[in-house]
Amino acid sequence: MLAGFIVALSLGFGGLTAGVAAAQPVAGRDDALRTAETMDIDVLTARAQAGDAEAQLRLADNFFSGNGVDQNYGKALAWYEKAALQGNVVAQTELGVLYGKGLGVAVDYDKALRWTRMAADKGYAGAQYNLGVAYDYGMGVTPDVAMAFAWYLKAAEQGYGVAQFNVGTMYESGEGVEQSNPQAFTWYARAADQAYAPAQYNLGVLYLEGKGVEVDTTRGLALVEAAAKQGFALAQDRLAGAYYAGLGVPVDKVKAYAWALLAAYGGDRDAERLLAQMDADEDLNEAQYAQASRLTETLLAPLM
Repeated sequence: MLAGFIVALSLGFGGLTAGVAAAQPVAGRDDALRTAETMDIDVLTARAQAGDAEAQLRLADNFFSGNGVDQNYGKALAWYEKAALQGNVVAQTELGVLYGKGLGVAVDYDKALRWTRMAADKGYAGAQYNLGVAYDYGMGVTPDVAMAFAWYLKAAEQGYGVAQFNVGTMYESGEGVEQSNPQAFTWYARAADQAYAPAQYNLGVLYLEGKGVEVDTTRGLALVEAAAKQGFALAQDRLAGAYYAGLGVPVDKVKAYAWALLAAYGGDRDAERLLAQMDADEDLNEAQYAQASRLTETLLAPLM
């Protein structure tokens, strides 16, 4: 289980036939949403002080992310609360995250859940997802995977990508809902359509293993590669294994080494072991090591 409220989950890794990516939580909106719009801070503060809930939300976002002001979680919390008290569901959700993670305030799961549920009950997908996380991992509530699934599904049906992914993982594992590979395929596909890397990877695995869909190695590897190119280490490791063993592609030790380097850079222990094995077996000559290094740099550049 996780030690905090709505934090990034470490993924389990497999070997040459690595398993699926696990269901995972996120931490509120990403900073791109918090900083998408800018306004003179004095004007924004004046509007917020006058009681404009949207201005209060945006000012809180600025303090959260340090956009135009010094980052200050305490001030972010204060302004989120003002907007939340006016019924702003985004502010209510963000306030739940701050209380849950102890940012600018002591961790308080009761308050985190109260604000999160308030927004979730109004139909806000982000809050519905976060409430699912709380039930999934027993954060301030008794763990209840069926309830977690129900809240994930509410968010997923509104197009919330990570919720769609988690619904897929629960259908695949039969956790909180009756096991169904076809349903897992459906929900992974919806999240993958939003370029969500873990979903692309898991969908690719379904194609490769013929779960919920006919085997399609070409399509499966294309999805795995799409996830790998986004920096998803589990997918990078799977590609390395495929090129090393010739699983669906011609054996290519240079590509195997390059993808393994990227996966190892992302912390994948199986990739580290593959690299050590290839070094010990002297699979590459000096020229091929140079090729692998150049390919790694090419693949890594878009991620930097």
